[in-house]
Amino acid sequence: MRDAAPMQFDAIPSFLGAPIGDLEDLMPHHVAVIGYFCDNLDRPAPEQRYLARQLRYASRPGNEQTNTIDLGDLNVFPLERNKHLCAVTAQCAAILTTGARMTLVGGDASGLEALGIAAQKVMGSDVAVVSVSDGVVDNLPKAHPIVLSVDLGALAGIWKSRPRRLGGLSPTQMIAQIDATQGDVIAAALFGLAPALDDRGRTETRAALAILHAVTERLAKGAC
Repeated sequence: MRDAAPMQFDAIPSFLGAPIGDLEDLMPHHVAVIGYFCDNLDRPAPEQRYLARQLRYASRPGNEQTNTIDLGDLNVFPLERNKHLCAVTAQCAAILTTGARMTLVGGDASGLEALGIAAQKVMGSDVAVVSVSDGVVDNLPKAHPIVLSVDLGALAGIWKSRPRRLGGLSPTQMIAQIDATQGDVIAAALFGLAPALDDRGRTETRAALAILHAVTERLAKGAC
């Protein structure tokens, strides 16, 4: 009998090629990236929930950032709004309680809502939600905790496979605003894009991936 050919398995896709971990692996210097599979609660738009999957597929090993961990996807209950909000808030709070910083990827703006509530509970002080599309906020103290709102719906039409408008920001402009954000960025939500699941979506997926990279770099810097 012939020996069976050795089986080869590709590495499991992860955000930015980062190692895959769990809550118990987090330390204060880590940046956790988590998928958010929900797009029917706030400004519903079908397929926004697929953003996390597409960004994992588009990531390549070897370009991972130091201390970044892919924490998988949050448990969600999109058909039960109150249960869903409580569950997502509790999971985000558990991550932030470790001292790690976090980015929620995909879905609609309901993830940002839960993340803001969780940050408020953990920090025990005022937490500012700063929108990248609204421009740079430069009047916050260096130590002021910030949740960064990165609405990819604000990208200009040229960067989308199914544009609804021509105007908006370029990825370069978004990244510049992310880099210039002052304060202590403890968390971020990247949402609002329903990537096409064929070749049309390559441009927007690459743009979203570059923006995610900038977000994790900004989180790693902490207060500045």
